[in-house]
Order: sequence, then C-alpha cells, then structure tokens
Amino acid sequence: MTKKLLVGIIMVLLCLQAVAPQTASAAIKQKDLEAYAAELGTDLEGLNRYLVDFEWGTIEEFEVSSIDELREWLGEPVTDENFQSFLDETGCTVDQLNARLEKMGLSDKGYTAEDILLYSDLYWVMGEPVNAENVQMLAEELGLTEKELADLFYENGLDLYSYSSMDDIYEVIYNDINSVSLYFLLQEVEMTQEELDQLLKENDVKLEDFTSYDELAEFIYTESDYYFEMAWEELNGEFPNLQTIGISKEEYRNFYDHLNNVFENIDEAFFDKLFGIMDRVEALGDFETLNELDESQRKEIVSIWNEAMDLFQLKAKFYLSDGTTQEEVTIEELSKLTEIKDQILFVELYDAKGNLLLDFTVTGEDVGSGFIPAIEKPVTEEKPASNHEAPVKEKVTVTPKIATETVKQEEGKRLPDTASPVGNILVAGTVLMAAGAALYTWNRRKKHSN
Repeated sequence: MTKKLLVGIIMVLLCLQAVAPQTASAAIKQKDLEAYAAELGTDLEGLNRYLVDFEWGTIEEFEVSSIDELREWLGEPVTDENFQSFLDETGCTVDQLNARLEKMGLSDKGYTAEDILLYSDLYWVMGEPVNAENVQMLAEELGLTEKELADLFYENGLDLYSYSSMDDIYEVIYNDINSVSLYFLLQEVEMTQEELDQLLKENDVKLEDFTSYDELAEFIYTESDYYFEMAWEELNGEFPNLQTIGISKEEYRNFYDHLNNVFENIDEAFFDKLFGIMDRVEALGDFETLNELDESQRKEIVSIWNEAMDLFQLKAKFYLSDGTTQEEVTIEELSKLTEIKDQILFVELYDAKGNLLLDFTVTGEDVGSGFIPAIEKPVTEEKPASNHEAPVKEKVTVTPKIATETVKQEEGKRLPDTASPVGNILVAGTVLMAAGAALYTWNRRKKHSN
C-alpha cells in the first residue's frame, strides 16, 4: 500500500466522522505550516520537497484543515531517541540506511540518514529487515530451507546475510540477472543449464545480450515449451476429457502455435472487435436452450460465431453421421436443428489457409460425462408445455457435446433428452477463443510479473 493511498483512506475515515464534517474545507494558514516545518527542522519549501521526494505528495494534496490533522497523517517526527530505538529494533546501521537512500536515488537529492524527518520513513527506506523470520519465510516460499537458500547464495559468490533489506534479496532473486535468479528461473521452467545454453545457441544470443531479467525470462518462456505446457495443463484442468473426444496434445500444439501467430499481428482494432463480440453475446441475455430463441436471435448467434472465427483466423467444418452415412452441414443448418437423436458430430478446425489444426468427435454419450460438469439445480416439478412452445429443458452446459440420452435426474442434475448441436458447437468455439485469450493474457502477464 502506497503512502498516498493510506493517507487517502485515513482522510475518508476522518471525513465520515460526524463530529468534524467541515474538516476538508479550510486550508491551513501559511504561518502555521511554517511553524510546523520548523518543528521538523526545515522550512516550508524543504518540507514540501521532502514530502514529494519520499512519495507523500505535496501538502496541498492532503486537503487538510489543521496542523493537528497533518500531524496525524504524517505521524511522529524522527528524534534522537526513536532513531536509536529504530536502529536497535531492526539491527540496521546508519551506513545501511545511507546505502538504501543511495539505491533509491535519494542520496543524489542530498539526503542522508540524518535528513529523514518522519519516523515511518525509516521503515519505508529500509523495507523489511533481513532477520531469521523473514529469511525463513522466503526460503519456504521458494521450496527450500533457510540453509539451502544460504548455501545457494554462497555457492554463487553471494552472502545471504550481508543484505540489510529483504528488498535487496528480492532484487537478487527476481529482478537482477545473476546465477541465483537464473537458478530459480530454470527451476520454474524445468530446464537445465545445458538446455538453456543450447537454446541461446540456437537463437544466436548470449546472456550478456539481455538487459533485464524480464527480457531474459520472456525469451525463455517464449522460446521454450513453458507457455505451451502451462496452457495445456490449465486447459486439461478445466476440461479433463479433452483427449477422450480426440483432442491430443499434439493437435492442441497446432492450435496453440496458430494463436501465437495471430497474436503477433494484433492491434487495437483486434480488441475493439473482440469487445464488440463480447457485448453482443451479453446482449442476448440468458436462455436455457436455442429452442427458446426466435429466428433473429439464432441468426445473431451464427453471426457472432462467424465473426469470432474470422477474428481468430479459424475455419470449422461439421459433419453429422448416423453411423452409416456422413453428411457435411453448415453452422446455419446446425442452428436450425431442434434434435439430433443418436447422430454423431465430427468437427474439424482449420486455420485461414486451410491447414487442419485439430478435430474431435462428440456423441450423445459424451453429454454429462465430465467434459464440463452438468449444471446443478434443484429438481422442480415441470408444468406441461403449451402446444406452441418448445419443451423447456435445462440449460445446455458449455461443452461441445450433443444430448441424445433420455432425461436423467440424479442428485439434482438433469440432462436434456435432445438438443440442437449448435449451442454446444458455439460454446466449443467460445472455449477455444477463451483459451486463446488466456494464452495471450498469460504471455503478457508473465512478461511483466517478475
């Protein structure tokens, strides 16, 4: 939490007090501010400069109405007594404080440890102290014992206990390019040093060519199989029966590589179209099955499907089979089917150039088999449907499957006896597009998170 945010929270709480409804209106008099600055050992100009440099913001930004409020927000000043108490409590030294000021760029502005005016800023400058508790917590987060972490630092020419702030240790592990940070990065992607050397050689680069840890991590994430393995693992976690319907890891790799190629050339217009598609889906509202929709709504769903497929540069072919003959059908034709009985649906997914990426097969037996769990609802007594209305059925789950079984009721779950396959196919496309969006988000998130 930043100081300005903390100050803002305190300000809101104060303004909500009924005993002081007028606190944010009047400004502090100039002479009172000058007197307060003198109490801190500086002048008004110096106080304002200090507050900005130490990331409090200017006095005007506090919108205070009294010196008492200002004192409450800023806290107690540094005195000889509490300064020494801070050193005793944290175990740090004046030299370490000065080193931290230099690292933060504040020494370049003329600050030394003796120039810190506010007691809370002593902790802000030093950060978390390096002590047994904090080091042990970090080691546990890294899956090591404290001794193993210390040995790792020592083996790479570093002393874990030579740092005065945990921030400095975090810098070594997460931000700097060094043998320790490289150790944890390779552990994360399950890569050996020899494999990294080979990867660097194949791309004609050296470690020295990378100017930041983020740049090196992004290179390793992208050029290795790390991103793909994470995407495959997460997708299987959500849909454990992917391989059951015929989507192999190799096929998903084709789809994954295709999406990567698409994302290399996206621009703001891509996101405008994507958000537009999402808005159109939202505008359709809630419905149980496609049988509830009128003709215009069906056409809208098909239009959304086509635009989404175009956006991700994908094409799909659909085939219905009764076990003997097989017939190719369009998405428009699928949208008009009210039931499919015991037919089998074959789906082929291509890139825009006509290269087959993956295919899968779904049957009525797949419905409710766990590809995506059936929606749980309390079993209620159904009223007879009117002659002009389609039978009301439970919501078709988000899964590329076709319902062919008779209505089942078990532990509050129900499955439709027949259903239009287009709902499942449209949802399958949504799953694929969501996987693509997740891949893009994952890549960008990992690039900036370390």
